[in-house]
Amino acid sequence: MKESFLSKGRRQGTGTGEKNGALFVCGTDTSVGKTFFCAHLLAYLCAQEVDAGYQKWISTGEQGRPVDLEYCFQVAGKKTDPALLDLQVPYRFQYPASPHLAAAREGRVVDPARIVESFHSLKKRYRFLIVEGVGGAMVPLTGDLLLVDLVASLAIPTLVVARSGLGTLNHTLLTLEALRARSIPIVGVVFSDGPAEVDDALAADNLQTVSTLGRVEVFGRLPMVGEDGGQKAFKGIGEALVNTTGLLRCFD
Repeated sequence: MKESFLSKGRRQGTGTGEKNGALFVCGTDTSVGKTFFCAHLLAYLCAQEVDAGYQKWISTGEQGRPVDLEYCFQVAGKKTDPALLDLQVPYRFQYPASPHLAAAREGRVVDPARIVESFHSLKKRYRFLIVEGVGGAMVPLTGDLLLVDLVASLAIPTLVVARSGLGTLNHTLLTLEALRARSIPIVGVVFSDGPAEVDDALAADNLQTVSTLGRVEVFGRLPMVGEDGGQKAFKGIGEALVNTTGLLRCFD
């Protein structure tokens, strides 16, 4: 039986059971399309006149620039506010690596309390907050804290973004297992093609297999296309996400 996002989220005091909702977007790996998905979800919600925001707890690489924040706001047609940057992206490291290593290279340590405070502060500012993960679920934020454990402590309903092509079954099913082991409410899975061409028969089977063996809702397959094409491609996924989870009913 597939998990219910609404019932489980309400039971744990998170998600659409609250006045201000939040969704954690977890990748099965790095560069699987999390930012692309977040950008188009943000644009979709804004088009529905939902006061939605975006947060990424830790950004690494790109010389410390919050490029994912900038991209998401650009796609959604929103202006960035420098005054909110430290809430939107609390940690920005230059070295492109796992947060624990990127922080160590700068003589710093990630403080989970700062992330939690930033999350609650920004969540109060928006009716719905999209939180993008960094890398995969099991990425270490510090020497003794995994990303997935911080998410579990906040009980944020989580959507998994996975590659559409070869190798995704193992990564996606393991990610779902890690989330369930920590009682994190799972919203479902979205598959992302990425820049490389994906075999359609293989992708179709991956979607069906993850839905069946992972006992999870699969909202569709998102091609990596240009901004305008991305919004068109996302519409079906956005509608499925909203219709299945009742995401927008809390804003009526």
